[in-house]
Amino acid sequence: MPNLKKLLEEHEQQSSSLFRGVNLKSVQKLLKDCPIQELDRGDVLISAGRPHHFLYLLLSGRLRIHLKKLTLNPIAILEPGEVAGEMSVIDRQAASAFVVAHEDCRLLVLDEKTIWCIVESYPIVARNLLLILSQRLRQGNVLVEASLLEKVSEQELEEFQPREIQESKWLLEKEVEKKTVNLYRSTTAYVLDSIRRVEAKKQLNIKRGEALVKRLIKSISESAALLLLATDRIQEFAVSTHSVNAAILSLRLAQTLSSKRKTLLQVGLAALLHEIGVAWLPKRLLHQPGQVSPQVRQRPVYGAKILGHLHRDYDWLAQIVGQVYEREDGRGFPLGLEGGEIREEAKILGLMDVFEACIHDRPYRNALTGYQLLHELTHSDTTSFSNHIVKAMLHSFSLYPYNEYVLLNTDELGRVVAVNPEFSLRPLVKILYDKEGRPLEEPREADLAQNSLLFIVKAISYHELPQVL
Repeated sequence: MPNLKKLLEEHEQQSSSLFRGVNLKSVQKLLKDCPIQELDRGDVLISAGRPHHFLYLLLSGRLRIHLKKLTLNPIAILEPGEVAGEMSVIDRQAASAFVVAHEDCRLLVLDEKTIWCIVESYPIVARNLLLILSQRLRQGNVLVEASLLEKVSEQELEEFQPREIQESKWLLEKEVEKKTVNLYRSTTAYVLDSIRRVEAKKQLNIKRGEALVKRLIKSISESAALLLLATDRIQEFAVSTHSVNAAILSLRLAQTLSSKRKTLLQVGLAALLHEIGVAWLPKRLLHQPGQVSPQVRQRPVYGAKILGHLHRDYDWLAQIVGQVYEREDGRGFPLGLEGGEIREEAKILGLMDVFEACIHDRPYRNALTGYQLLHELTHSDTTSFSNHIVKAMLHSFSLYPYNEYVLLNTDELGRVVAVNPEFSLRPLVKILYDKEGRPLEEPREADLAQNSLLFIVKAISYHELPQVL
């Protein structure tokens, strides 16, 4: 029999612990005849669709849970002190998921008779069971949300359309395919789920994040659709959409820099999780107007600590997230690193984090135009970011980046839908309003690189659209 008292003491603060708050000595007496089961990595403990009548307390190692098929990504990782099999014991139905040894495990096996005897003797165990079930249900809700976002049919697209990507009927109907919109939503759902997992002290699903980053890389290589979603000016601020936008923009910049595949994956995953530290902040602080408070400035520190608990193979992830707000000239935070002390991936993400934030509204200010920001970076603030990265950004996004609203010399108003790296002042523009300020029933495209008589007079904020002409 293992030293259950020591195990339970180690996990007594864990909300998923079955015996939290129970007298440990008396519990050991009730469990003295329960067998220990050992599993090798990859062994199946519970099979979906099959009945079972035991509850398992994980003593060491980790278990993973799969829905429907073992070939699908796991939906959760169970740590020592957590339990498996509780639902079938309570409702006496067949198992709804597979439970597999993620690594070598030792488990205490409790049969139904023992479980109900413990519940009758210690009502607090019933409360703990309810708490565990509640956590499972909440996790299920997140998975359902992510599934809906990823698999929603074309008929249902309007119903699930979040405001973050409602820029215009032209953007969704003619410029971005449904599959790309769904990828954007699935990635947003992943960021939300990651924050919730940290808040619930659950394991992050890093493999899911890596799989999504690979899909983002492929999509960005094939078209500008994700870039149009990420730069859509009409977005309400949310940590999740900011993180996804920053990931898309950072991946595009890293591609321009001819970064290796490994670097792209690292940049993308770090971008998705670079704000994970908000899970340790009070919610009221995230939308406060004015200067960023000292506590909010601890986000990269919190994020690095959270990610520092991952396997050592992901040490790089904690380093990048911890350095996103460091600056080339040493005026960043939290450590005041400079130049070569900062990882290249963090420099890329740091610049795109600023770019994404500036071209979108925040609770305390309106967005800048991309032209204003890029002009500032190339003419005024030339010490905060590495020169070669700023140059690559100009090549990636031009002086008039994606979704920039522009006034043409003909007094027509349009929106940039494609940049021209060779001629940064002459992008492809979709003209939306005629010279009288009337919206066009059928917007038309104008490639300024092919029309020397047509040029941009100025960039404007989308807030100016109703009054500009």
